[in-house]
Amino acid sequence: DQMNILLFDTSTQILSIALKCDKFYEERLIDGNFSHSEDLLTEVTAILERAKIKLADLDMLICTKGPGSFTGIRVGMVTMKGFASALSIPLVSVGTLEAIEESASLYKGAVLSVIDAKKKRFYQRLSFNGEVVVPDSDMSPEDIIERLKAYEEVLVTGPDAALFAEKITSIEPSLKLVVDCAVPRNLSKAMLKLGLKKYQEVGADDIGEGPIYIRRSDAEEALLKKKEEANG
Repeated sequence: DQMNILLFDTSTQILSIALKCDKFYEERLIDGNFSHSEDLLTEVTAILERAKIKLADLDMLICTKGPGSFTGIRVGMVTMKGFASALSIPLVSVGTLEAIEESASLYKGAVLSVIDAKKKRFYQRLSFNGEVVVPDSDMSPEDIIERLKAYEEVLVTGPDAALFAEKITSIEPSLKLVVDCAVPRNLSKAMLKLGLKKYQEVGADDIGEGPIYIRRSDAEEALLKKKEEANG
């Protein structure tokens, strides 16, 4: 049951992109100075050319839906939805923190997946032996300390794992944290596993399914403030 599947994650500053075909698998990770809005289509075109297939030959699309960078997620989802509707290809989106967690699934025990959410906060997800303990949340490092104290050791993973560990260790030096040294890693294999599982269980995304933002964007915050001032 061979399928041609295009995958990408644009929810952080790092682009993970991959193409899986019958006799071809390629994944790329681009870190640094990458503009998702300008460079994404160039990368998609190039990876398809190397596999010698066209967009129309794809059978499935898998992307991440956040949390992460508002702009990055939007660019990724809009691009994938464009492909899906133009070519009638099923699109499956998976949570970014869930994909980060899955990419470190060889580690047994407590795993904290983190993405820098700026403003001294992080998107965080905590699991123990694959069971979710704290679902996707927008928190400061201090907010999770009490939960982490329950474990002898915690693996911190995700593109911003080192930054998070540094911040939290300065507040609570007694915590035994192991920083995942193999990050950032390409999330495509994790996305492939989660995406196929989701597709088998619930099918493709509904066309109206949107990103997981957890937090309001700066534009929304400004709008709310204006409304409050007007009503106040």
